[in-house]
Amino acid sequence: MSLLTLSRIIIPPFVFVGFYCLHLFGEANGTFPLIVAHQEKRQLPTTAAVGRPAFAEGFTGVDPPDGLLSILVVFFWPLVDGENPGASLLTFLFGGQIVAFLAVVTLEASRNANKGRIITFTSIYGLLFQSIGAGVMVPLYLTIYLFTSPLVTSNTPLAPSALAVDQGILGGLPFGVLLGYIVPSIAMSLPDPTLISQDAKVLAIVVWQLFPVWTNLFTFLARKSIVPLFSGESANNKNQLSQLKTVYKLAMAVSVPTHVATWTLSLSTVLFPVLFTPSTVDAFHPLNVILPPNPLGDSKASSVAQGAMWFLQYDYLITSFVYVVWGIVCRYGKLGGFGFTSLLDVIGRCAIMGPIATALHLLQDRDEMVFAASPETLTTKKNA
Repeated sequence: MSLLTLSRIIIPPFVFVGFYCLHLFGEANGTFPLIVAHQEKRQLPTTAAVGRPAFAEGFTGVDPPDGLLSILVVFFWPLVDGENPGASLLTFLFGGQIVAFLAVVTLEASRNANKGRIITFTSIYGLLFQSIGAGVMVPLYLTIYLFTSPLVTSNTPLAPSALAVDQGILGGLPFGVLLGYIVPSIAMSLPDPTLISQDAKVLAIVVWQLFPVWTNLFTFLARKSIVPLFSGESANNKNQLSQLKTVYKLAMAVSVPTHVATWTLSLSTVLFPVLFTPSTVDAFHPLNVILPPNPLGDSKASSVAQGAMWFLQYDYLITSFVYVVWGIVCRYGKLGGFGFTSLLDVIGRCAIMGPIATALHLLQDRDEMVFAASPETLTTKKNA
């Protein structure tokens, strides 16, 4: 059985697994009722709720989006307010991997071979990712990719012309991720009222929800203004690989250190527990950070913070697993060479770099192999 066929069997069921773990379990364990109760009162889920003013919810002046945004404010508040160490650590871990996620999604959607296909509508995908959950939308998106992208479905060998990306996008994407995702992420994580007011933090959380749109918007603006020397013509592949590798390295320069820092801190509570308070040891324990309760059990969330963390744990685990499987297909599906040693290599990369950064690194491996074997690239190297 080919890797492509195997991935088409493995990944699609996770759409339903994700829906059950995120939404049905979220309702059954009481997380969603707790969120709605806070949203109706416009009360933030914090231990210091008494004495806090109600948060404003007229963000757009239109009821449907305002209702959803106020629910998202309640959901994300305990993840970034600093009162829940375990939830904050998980958010930091996932947030770092999202940088690699944005690079993966944008680059693959911009490949010449994928132009004009449904997988190129990344802003819409990103908004659904935010509103429905990564654990549902990522398996669905990757399933569509596996059935529609010529990069994995075509019988023709991979060529640099198929993998090429508009050079303006390559130049603009780092700015897009920085201004569209990293800056809003930092803003909503600032402590209130020490550095920003409650209203400012609430607004920052709302603005952050649209980071897929902001990333694409700032990438476009950078492409048109900051990198005007790029012609946008990707037929010339001489500089493609070096530019692609720059994007890969910049994304991993954020994703990998956050992964390493998270697990260094978490494992330190096991190796050196005397350095931490008992409550911190419990909150940062590796199993408590990453493993949610059995969705088939009768676990009940005692607070919005606990329920939001369970939701995010399933989001992270499902997204991570399907992206690694997909990355293996992209890297080895057409180029071959996948075996037990390769599997161990992928597992090792996941441990060191993080799962989504590993998927990104597998794409880099694929690009390097394809461009290295290209007659045009070989000619360029000889002339250099």
